[in-house]
Amino acid sequence: MKKTLLMATMLVLTAGVALLAVPSSRVRAQPVASIVLPDPGGVEQLYEGCNSIALTFPDGTTSQTVVQAISPAGAAESMWRFDASQSRFLGFSSAAPQASDLLTVNFLDAVWLCVGVPEAAVRLSEEDAGNTVGLRVGDTMEVVLDGNPTTGFLWETAAVDASVLKQLGEPQFEPATALIGSGGKFTFRFEAVASGQTLLKLVYHRPWEKDVPPEKTFEVNVTVQ
Repeated sequence: MKKTLLMATMLVLTAGVALLAVPSSRVRAQPVASIVLPDPGGVEQLYEGCNSIALTFPDGTTSQTVVQAISPAGAAESMWRFDASQSRFLGFSSAAPQASDLLTVNFLDAVWLCVGVPEAAVRLSEEDAGNTVGLRVGDTMEVVLDGNPTTGFLWETAAVDASVLKQLGEPQFEPATALIGSGGKFTFRFEAVASGQTLLKLVYHRPWEKDVPPEKTFEVNVTVQ
């Protein structure tokens, strides 16, 4: 009996080590959207899925107003609030307002805001370097670049006017394979937040090498209308 238990324990430990050895494609979750809450709230970062948020909108605020406070446009999927008097959830979706029963919210209502990653209006790669990109306010843009962080090299934003083009979270890295040390793709996401022009410059470098030119540079000119 003891021998059987010992063998079972060893199998569990071996499986655990094997799982730890598989590199995760995402080291940590990154926000995909944000909501600007009225005072005394602030800016709350939202992650893909449903987020528990205490709202600070005045009593009687329409659910549509809450959804419109979420950036980027199109990220909001639904909002839910539990109604204790009815022992059920009330929901709102701007895609189906006629089927929604959560039409207004009150100050300090606890709700679930469910968000997703909206499809980017523009998707760029290294082949687009040097181009001029046109966006409209509210559009999202993705930049996908090859890299390998296990070598110490990272893609980072070196220049952008955040009042025109706002970066959404940190870049995400997806390895090409499950092998340790594999290269892959870095994905940056941006939202056009105001009319104007800006240079977007990304550099591929080792951040600690301060006096060394970047290994690669990606630049595009962005015009937002």
